Amino acid sequence: MRKIAFGFAAIAALAATPALAASASNQMPVSVNVINSCTVAASPMAFGTLTSVGGVNVDTTASVDLICTIGAAYDVAMDVGTHATGSQRYLQNTTDATKKIPYGVYRDSARGQNWGNTSGTDTVAGSSATGLATLTAYGRIPASATSVPAGSYTDTVTVTVNF
Repeated sequence: MRKIAFGFAAIAALAATPALAASASNQMPVSVNVINSCTVAASPMAFGTLTSVGGVNVDTTASVDLICTIGAAYDVAMDVGTHATGSQRYLQNTTDATKKIPYGVYRDSARGQNWGNTSGTDTVAGSSATGLATLTAYGRIPASATSVPAGSYTDTVTVTVNF
């Protein structure tokens, strides 16, 4: 009896499987749209620990790293910071806002070209064949800075990449 039941089950399974006698096909379009994009990150610009201010230039650097779509044109701008007076950037004492140290951020190692936010005038423009770019921001506290009391002095500059 078992052999007969198994035989009927096998025949039923074959009968339930449809016979494929024809086929149809079509095409599925596949696409992607890549748009220009950039992100920016800046390392801290730290002048270190000083025993006095004034008399000599104090120089430092910071990195500005870009990740962009390959070949995207970019223009990197920097504002004057949160403690500026006019176009002069200042580091401000964290406990006495009347105490400030002037400083500059420059596009060149000679520290002669201010890094600002007027496109085509004082920003850094370019493009990257690899999609990655590292720019250097050159900082200086000038020798002409007047002496200030001991303390912590800070500022925040906003770095913007336009693409």
